[in-house]
Amino acid sequence: MAAGLDRQIIVEPFPLAPSRLFTARSFLVDRAVPDCEEILLPGRLAPGGAIPFGLVDRLPPPPAPRGWRARLRGTPAAVPLEGGLGMDCRFTSPENWSHFLNLHAPLAFALMHRLDLRPDDLTLILPLRTPGFVLKGAAHLGLRTQCAAGAVTGPGLAVQPSRNITIPDRRRWLEEAGVIDRLWQGPSDGLPRHVFLARRGTRHILNQPEIEATLAKQGYVTIYPEDLSPADQFRLFNTAETIVAVHGAGLAPLLYRHPDAPLRHLVEILPAGHMTDFFRLMAQQVGCAWTGVRGRIKPDYIRPAYDLSAKIYRQHSLDGFEVDPVSLLRALEAGA
Repeated sequence: MAAGLDRQIIVEPFPLAPSRLFTARSFLVDRAVPDCEEILLPGRLAPGGAIPFGLVDRLPPPPAPRGWRARLRGTPAAVPLEGGLGMDCRFTSPENWSHFLNLHAPLAFALMHRLDLRPDDLTLILPLRTPGFVLKGAAHLGLRTQCAAGAVTGPGLAVQPSRNITIPDRRRWLEEAGVIDRLWQGPSDGLPRHVFLARRGTRHILNQPEIEATLAKQGYVTIYPEDLSPADQFRLFNTAETIVAVHGAGLAPLLYRHPDAPLRHLVEILPAGHMTDFFRLMAQQVGCAWTGVRGRIKPDYIRPAYDLSAKIYRQHSLDGFEVDPVSLLRALEAGA
């Protein structure tokens, strides 16, 4: 345990149950009759562990970026803490909407609960150029923030989480802190009941007009999450009954779904180059059924997908991809 980190949060493992996923139609099912494969994804135990933390009298600057531009800028000046106690959140990219809502915010609430702090008692220290929508999301959760590039002088909380260690207990922390109940206002009249969350840029659906038309016949409304306010992105998951979403299309507020919310089924569309159980596990944590749809596999994906010596398959993680509308309809029927 690092110096000064004399306490710890014990994280319990989470048992991920098996789930169904539908693939695009192909002749890999039958050489004469193409069809979708229905795959039973295996269950697993998301491992627990411990998160060391402790009180310090100064929060050091984050590791300096590499490169000549960073050297020219020099070391940022230290700034005083705004508030009584700071928590350094400048790790694992808190500028990312999903990272902040699903890692940093739950961990902050866990620490507040253990130290008997109110949200106003703790200031979350974020990178200097944290996007405004992340700051608005923090404000919606009642969290106080301060953006800084260098050291922050004043009493603080230092934490040392290992990779993915917060995943098994993140929902329980929010429940313990009363966050889920505090956000619950019932379904919103201004938001649709059947939603298709789409992506612009990376991991977008190349045949989106075809997919939109398929879903529109089923009563789905297409929404780009970034077109909603941060507050409405939270409300959407307490309003919709069914959500179809591309992986990473504003799914982070799912973690804050209230048990009484109408949402019962999440269909997650995943590109073959970025298969993950991150939101599948989250759906089980919040009590929502999950069905997966895998996009069409491109020829370039096949060889690296079978290279089992690699630590992770990331070559095609951000590619745009096509979706078979029949596989999507099969997934929707699975939750009916």
